[in-house]
Amino acid sequence: MLVSAVVKNELNWLKDAYTWSNVQCCVHNLIVGKLWMEQVGTMEICSHASGQRAQLTFKQAGSNGKDLHRVEGFIFDKQKHKQFFLYGKWTEFLKCTDNNSYEEYLKENGSKHHSCNSKSSKSPNDSPSHTSKKVLQKLNSLKLSSFKSMSVAESMDDPTEIPEVSVPRSDSAYSIDIPNSTLIWKVNPRPQHSSDYYQFTEFAMSLNELETDMEKTLCPTDSRLRPDIRKLEQGDIDGAAIEKTRLEEKQRAANKNMKTKKIEWKPRWFDQGINPYNKQEDWIFNGKYWGRQYTDPEIF
Repeated sequence: MLVSAVVKNELNWLKDAYTWSNVQCCVHNLIVGKLWMEQVGTMEICSHASGQRAQLTFKQAGSNGKDLHRVEGFIFDKQKHKQFFLYGKWTEFLKCTDNNSYEEYLKENGSKHHSCNSKSSKSPNDSPSHTSKKVLQKLNSLKLSSFKSMSVAESMDDPTEIPEVSVPRSDSAYSIDIPNSTLIWKVNPRPQHSSDYYQFTEFAMSLNELETDMEKTLCPTDSRLRPDIRKLEQGDIDGAAIEKTRLEEKQRAANKNMKTKKIEWKPRWFDQGINPYNKQEDWIFNGKYWGRQYTDPEIF
């Protein structure tokens, strides 16, 4: 899965803006085996005030899982000179060291560590999303009945093309710790009983929370106000299911009415225009949301 949109984060207090694009999200074992995912590819983060940019490589797990979730790359100055080396796991931590310390480490431990700029590194095009045409043709030619009448091994001519069925484990023994490194980010531990709630983080668990007096300032169409969401938060699963069905039917009726009357929907809080940073067409926030002058349709 590839999300091609450019993400923008404006920091007014720094008078700076950062833009970046997401890497590929590869989901494995869609047909057979336990589902697992990894992020693969190259991400470039640009500071538009300083001209600095970070180029990070999200590594592919590989057959032995040694590089599962590993990410590394460099921060470059405006003249494209390397300043810092970043490394770690996007699921655990991220460290940073100056480029001189990295070069010294590389001289002493070159055989143990292959950086993202070495010739042996895999290109993002080597990721699972770039499966060979031969394999894709075989998968497309298979029908549902084929899976009922034969095993996975029988459905493939070449044993090496059997879909992966196991989840690789990251090799914790393969770890680097470069001198003069600084820990710049570490994942927060999961809350207690997270395993009972789809492994949600504390942030994910709090997304639907309504604090005191929040309803007075929220836009009436805010998803936290959905009746089915409120019932889920209260533990009323059956009531939430009923509300969800009602809302879906109401939405279908509203869409049908708009098509019949040829009503064209116009976004309220965003206008289409040219992104000032990458000069591409984009949806630009118009700031009207903060006026709190809501005349929204009653969608719930």
